[in-house]
Amino acid sequence: MEIFILITFTVVAILSATQSTITTVTLLPDDKENSKIIVLNESGSQQVDQQGYAVMVTSNDDLPTQPEQVDLESIKSEHADLFAIQPEKPDNFLLYFESNGAVLLNESQILIPSIIEAAKARKSPIINIIGHSDAAGSSEYNLKLSNDRANSVAKLLQSENITGAEYRIDSYGENDPLIKSDKEVEPQNRRVEVEIW
Repeated sequence: MEIFILITFTVVAILSATQSTITTVTLLPDDKENSKIIVLNESGSQQVDQQGYAVMVTSNDDLPTQPEQVDLESIKSEHADLFAIQPEKPDNFLLYFESNGAVLLNESQILIPSIIEAAKARKSPIINIIGHSDAAGSSEYNLKLSNDRANSVAKLLQSENITGAEYRIDSYGENDPLIKSDKEVEPQNRRVEVEIW
């Protein structure tokens, strides 16, 4: 999970002419549902679990403030250079498979040209390919099956000779279900995730 947080430093003049630094930590919006940050110092911690909220830390002796909503447009304007250098968000695809094999379903097979197009649109893309299975069968079988699925997708993409592409292939078997259920057979868990950076 990629989380982009913005930490700003503001210098505040104190009446005695000394200066201290206030650190503001903001949880910026992203497409993840469960993003959160914990800000801590010697005095304690605060959790920010709502996007567009921030806490401030004035010193190690003071507890971080309660989260407060911030003006995101002002932050984006004030830190335009920082936002300009953010990496482009990845393109994500889900491919589904027939039971007990590495054969793509027809509706997933037709996504392959879109994946290739997205990869070719990036300069030296990193292509993450992650295989999964449902819980039918033993853990060992499902790990091998998810690996076979990931490798079958990798071979399809590698055959296109995408310039500068780096492939990262992984598999989780039944250990990272998309649909959490008591059923062993869950078609949506028989999948490969393709993420293109």
